[in-house]
Amino acid sequence: MTSQYLDVAVGLSYTFMAVALLCSATREAIASLFQTRAKVLLDGVLTLLHESAAKPRLRGIWPSILRLLRLRGGFGLEKLGAQSLTAEVMRHPLITGMAQEGRMPSYIPSAIFARAFVATLTARYGKGQTAVALLNHIGNEGLTKTLLAIMGEGPDDVAALENAVRIWYDTVMDRISGWYKRRSQCVLFLVGLTYAVVMNIDALNLSQRLWDDATLTAQLVRKAEDAKLPAPPTVPADAASGVAQARQAQAQAQDLQKLPIGWPSSRFEGVKDAGPFVKALLFALIGWIATAFAASLGAPFWFEGIGWLLALRGTGAKPAAETTTAPTTIVTLPSLRK
Repeated sequence: MTSQYLDVAVGLSYTFMAVALLCSATREAIASLFQTRAKVLLDGVLTLLHESAAKPRLRGIWPSILRLLRLRGGFGLEKLGAQSLTAEVMRHPLITGMAQEGRMPSYIPSAIFARAFVATLTARYGKGQTAVALLNHIGNEGLTKTLLAIMGEGPDDVAALENAVRIWYDTVMDRISGWYKRRSQCVLFLVGLTYAVVMNIDALNLSQRLWDDATLTAQLVRKAEDAKLPAPPTVPADAASGVAQARQAQAQAQDLQKLPIGWPSSRFEGVKDAGPFVKALLFALIGWIATAFAASLGAPFWFEGIGWLLALRGTGAKPAAETTTAPTTIVTLPSLRK
């Protein structure tokens, strides 16, 4: 037997999934247009080379505008100083060749970064030196101790140094990836809150409407049964991909407008005095924040939640279509690590 509680939960979950998809597309467009991933990668390189104290020099609204306009100097490498190892490594042809002229890549393989690092040191201090000698020339005690600790008691040559840099790079970038995900979730919440206010996506008011309108709830349940989660966006590489993400966000916003949301809000109907208005605004704010928090959980979370609710409701997953094709051999490819 279908439960009204489950139907309302399915309708809310479908709405939250639609909002999360819109917010994700918007976040990806922002990240692509402002080259956020490349900026975070640069912060990670400063961290792993023990030059993180220079991070404040690269921050600010003006550098963000320069990156948005795709102008040179948007990353501010010149602000790091002539002796900065980070600036010199990031200007190495092995790295600059992975991005458009005047830009920086959003991702650098550890092998490429390690080779660029060692090549930078040998160009600075000469070839044929031991790893210890090269590191001592840098004058960065923290970096020297870190890489020597990773090298251990093994060979003291540039090959061992390059391998140590690869290990250290992978370790730091794993941590930087976690920072970026947390930062992205905060951005997702702020974007969700903006859409919730502008489009009046009030979770409390919406749940009440779904409870009172069985026809509307049934429509959302049918949409949820047919819902498919789009493929996650690829890592944007240029401004064109940012525009594509913006267009995707616009299309999803148009789909979202078909849901029972928007202005004028029934919550403020007939409210004239200050006291009732403040009360209505407070509940609306709670509903908007709830929507923003739901969006920050991501579309895959709500997609899985819809599947679980539909199974609990008794609908179950749709059976796969039977085919008469002959069985094929499945070849498993090795995973590709970014």
